[in-house]
Amino acid sequence: MIRPLKILTVIFLISCNTPEKKSDFKQDVKSEFIDIVEPDHDTLPNGRRLLDNVDSSLSIYYKEVVGSDTLKGGYITCYGIDDSTKYFYLRHGDTLRLLNETSINTSTWSLGRLENDFDNFFITTVDKGNGAPGTYQVFDKKTGNNLVGDNIEAWNFKYLDDTIFFLYDNHYYNIVGNYIDRKKADSIFLYNLNSGKRQGFKLAQENPNDIIYYDIKDVTKNTLIISIREHYTEEEKFVKYRR
Repeated sequence: MIRPLKILTVIFLISCNTPEKKSDFKQDVKSEFIDIVEPDHDTLPNGRRLLDNVDSSLSIYYKEVVGSDTLKGGYITCYGIDDSTKYFYLRHGDTLRLLNETSINTSTWSLGRLENDFDNFFITTVDKGNGAPGTYQVFDKKTGNNLVGDNIEAWNFKYLDDTIFFLYDNHYYNIVGNYIDRKKADSIFLYNLNSGKRQGFKLAQENPNDIIYYDIKDVTKNTLIISIREHYTEEEKFVKYRR
């Protein structure tokens, strides 16, 4: 009786492991993975899928957890996704304004998340990971334009009474194939959000291989003090400018 039972067991296992079953299993796994990364399949007015998993406890990586935020004036920040790209939008009714986009393999937080909301504009935090400090962007609600400048990310912002100042530099990255042409910043800029005016200040020559972070330590009507920190050594120095 034992031998026939073993044969029947083997036949049963083989029948459950047909190519068709394998295909179904792979499809189920793929479907479950998609649901983890993008559990909400609602569509945006442009037809792209809405990425909204702020309540998901199943996300593989916590920097994928994002959700829509309601702003003053009936505006909404939201995220879209397709097979290759993630998108960050400002929505008002059925009108979508693209704020940022990135590869589907990149952290969603690198697109930006709501930091502060005001009547006519809002500030977002950009987190690109790898130990780099978060940067900031500020967008006009009516146009969706980055008020500091196209694609500019400010190192930080600071208040002087009721005025908001943003600090940014003029470095850039130009990727050609596998080569990254990195131009070091030679100036730092202070942008007055209220007036739209900019002030430029020359930076001392740094080692071109150093990764440098800047920060506003203090701003007054007459002076600007910034910190300059090197990524690897964390050595920090302060520079004072007269405005």
